[in-house]
Amino acid sequence: YAPSALVLTVGEGESAAAATPERAVTLTCAPRPSGTHPVAGSACAELRGVGGDVHALTATDGVMCTKQYDPVVVTVDGVWQGRRVSYERTFSNECVKNAYGSGVFAF
Repeated sequence: YAPSALVLTVGEGESAAAATPERAVTLTCAPRPSGTHPVAGSACAELRGVGGDVHALTATDGVMCTKQYDPVVVTVDGVWQGRRVSYERTFSNECVKNAYGSGVFAF
């Protein structure tokens, strides 16, 4: 099997360079879900559903969030099936972050 191991971080701010990570977890999806991610199984299933393309994660339908601007930045770095992954996204607030990648970003 090709390795699938990621490090995910979340912090307050408009960019990873400006934010101090508040939480960081590891997620390994091959040969089986593991790591410090609290819902590794569902996070791996969600990533498998988009072929490991974190950019392809979409918002869950029906989630209602306020328009409050309190930016939260998420990073994902590592490998997915042997392919390098590097992702950074700033969400307008925690609720919006939680609407995307409900399993992946649930840490």
